[in-house]
Amino acid sequence: MYNFDKVIKRTGTDSYKWDMIAKKYKRDDLLPMWIADMDFEIAPEITQAVKKRADHMTYGYTYPSESFFDSIIKWNEKRYSYHVEREWLNVSIGVVPSIKAAIYGFTRKGEKILIQTPVYPPFHQSVIQAERELVTNPLTFDGEKYNIDFEDFENKIKTGVKLFILSNPHNPLGRVWTKDELSKMADICYEHNVKILSDEIHSDIVFKGYKHRVMNSVSNNAKNISIVCQAPSKTFNIPGLSTSFVIVENEVLRKRMWDSMAAIGINSVNLFGIVAGEAAYTHGEKWLDEMLLYVEENADYVIDYINEKLPKIKTYKPQATYLMWLDFRNYGLSHNDLINKLIQEAGVVFNSGTDFGEAGNGFFRLNIGCPRELIKECLDRIYEVFKD
Repeated sequence: MYNFDKVIKRTGTDSYKWDMIAKKYKRDDLLPMWIADMDFEIAPEITQAVKKRADHMTYGYTYPSESFFDSIIKWNEKRYSYHVEREWLNVSIGVVPSIKAAIYGFTRKGEKILIQTPVYPPFHQSVIQAERELVTNPLTFDGEKYNIDFEDFENKIKTGVKLFILSNPHNPLGRVWTKDELSKMADICYEHNVKILSDEIHSDIVFKGYKHRVMNSVSNNAKNISIVCQAPSKTFNIPGLSTSFVIVENEVLRKRMWDSMAAIGINSVNLFGIVAGEAAYTHGEKWLDEMLLYVEENADYVIDYINEKLPKIKTYKPQATYLMWLDFRNYGLSHNDLINKLIQEAGVVFNSGTDFGEAGNGFFRLNIGCPRELIKECLDRIYEVFKD
C-alpha cells in the first residue's frame, strides 16, 4: 500500500506548481490546484533506480538503452493490447516539442491545423507560433460528457486542413474516446489526406469502466496517418525529467517525423529520464493502479462536496486524467471577476478556462492529483467565498 494521503512540502524546490505561483502573486498562502503534475510521492522503485544510476558518479552523453524501448513495448502490450515494433519508436524531450515537430514536418506556413476545443493550451499556441491557420472543432456537452460534432468536424477537415492534433484522452475534459469515435475521425482524415498527431500523455490515467485505445491501433487508416505521442511523465509524476517518445507505424510518415524531430533537436532525453522511465514501466504498475483508485475517489469527493455545498458550480466525473472541469457560470460574474475572487479572496489557483479556448469562459480546471486534505482545503476556501 502506498500513502497517497501524505502531504509533501513542495515549496522551496523551485516547483513550477507551488513556487512560481507564490512568486507571481507575491503571496505564500495560495493553494495551487492548477498545472498538471501530482503532489504524490513517486513509486519508490523509480527513486531507487535514479539513485543507483546517480551513484555511478559520471553523467556523460547517453543514448536510450534497448531495455528502455523494451519496457515501452511491454507496457503498450499489457495495458492497451497494442503491439509496438522497435523501429516505430523514437525518443523526445517532451510531447509539446513533438507536436511542434509534427507541425513543422507536415505543414507549411499559412496551412490549416484542426484542434478540438476547449483543449490543452499548447495546441493552439504551437499552431499560432508556427504561423499556421488555426481551425477549431468545438466539442459539445450533453449533460454528462463532451462529444464530437462529427458534421462540423468533417466540414472543417474539408476546408483544406493538413494536420489534426488530437487530445486522447482529452485534456481538460477527461473524455476517453471510443474505438468508433477514433475510427470515424481517422476515416475522415484519411479520406482527405490529413495527418493526425495523437497526444496520449494521459493514456494511463483512465478510470474503471473505460479503456484507452492507441490511435494507431483502431484501424488500418488510422495507423497509416497517425503520429502517437506517449510518456511516463504524467502517469508516474516525473515531468521534470523531460522524457517522452513517439510511435509512428507508417514508414513514410516515420522518416518525415524523425527528420523533423532531428531538425529541431528534440530526439534525445537525459540519462536520468531514461532510467526513471524504464523503472516506471517495469516496476510502477502497482503504484499506478493504487493511484488511479485514489484519484477516482478524489473525483467522487469533489462531486459530492459541490452537490451538497456549492450547487451553483457544475461539474461531472471525468473518465480519465486527474483533472476536472468546473463551470462557475451560474454565479453571473465575468471571467475576470471569477479569477479575482478565486485568487484574491479564496486563495486558490486553478487553470483559467479561457486558456483552453473561448469555450472555456466561466470554466476552470482543477487538479485532483493530490492528497484529499488539499482538495478539502481548496473546496472549503471556495465555499467561504462563494456560499449563498
